[in-house]
Amino acid sequence: MLYDYSAPQWLLIFYLYCFLGWCFESTVVSLQQRRFVNRGFLRGPMLPIYGFGATILLHVSLPLYNRPIELFFASMFAATAFEYVVGVIMEKLFKVKYWDYSTHRFQFQGRICLQSSLCWGFLGLILARVIHPPVETIVVVLPFGVLIVVDIVLSAMFVSDVAVSVRTALDLARMLEELDKLREQGAELRQQLSETALVKLTNLSYRVDEARGEWSEKMDDAREQFSERMGDAREQLTDAKEQILARLDELQNRFDEQAANLGRIRKSMLRGNPTARSERYDAVLQRLKKRIDTRHRG
Repeated sequence: MLYDYSAPQWLLIFYLYCFLGWCFESTVVSLQQRRFVNRGFLRGPMLPIYGFGATILLHVSLPLYNRPIELFFASMFAATAFEYVVGVIMEKLFKVKYWDYSTHRFQFQGRICLQSSLCWGFLGLILARVIHPPVETIVVVLPFGVLIVVDIVLSAMFVSDVAVSVRTALDLARMLEELDKLREQGAELRQQLSETALVKLTNLSYRVDEARGEWSEKMDDAREQFSERMGDAREQLTDAKEQILARLDELQNRFDEQAANLGRIRKSMLRGNPTARSERYDAVLQRLKKRIDTRHRG
């Protein structure tokens, strides 16, 4: 059983569970979204967190095979700790939370939740008693030469996929930072537009009152001054407004340009993680996801 596996066999076990995890997650999320979702961080049909998680669970569960209660809790705590650590590391590196349990009850920081932990516990039980025996059969019956070839091919595919996906995720993090700066500049300009209009209207009000005060002395002069001041105030307000609106249009065009250049791989990564969020850049991330979903359905 457990300690009889060679390193090449463990590697194939890892890849098989990466694939089975992808099948499970993609099926569940596709049903929830009512469209096919290539779930996960990678482009190919593999979810590494399930490969690592299953390997950890096997080391925990197989020695406790005949003690189901201990097996359940050991699997639950081990896998939950792993899921939390991976979530923290990925968010620090890529500025995006690729799974989010914030809407679940009994969750912690959106990275882990009671529902997921219980599922890990039951998975540990099912893994040891139901899922792993046929997987073990596949791994054990393969001749050593075939096993090595399969491991090499899968490793080449896996490593290349990880390299491209990591680069894509880092590029996406940089894009989110740039887009968020554009969003902040737009917000500042809108505030400036509002404040400019308020200042101009205040000055205009002051000039109206001033003109009214002079009305009794020089009615004709007051009327002329009032008209001139109103015209000047309107002109200044219009000029300031046009400048700010032009700058807003420029920022919006830059945002749209960058969003349009998101690229197929980055779009696929966002579509494959529909619950992804970002603590710092969530406003622009959700705008990008909405834009992608709208165009994808269209």
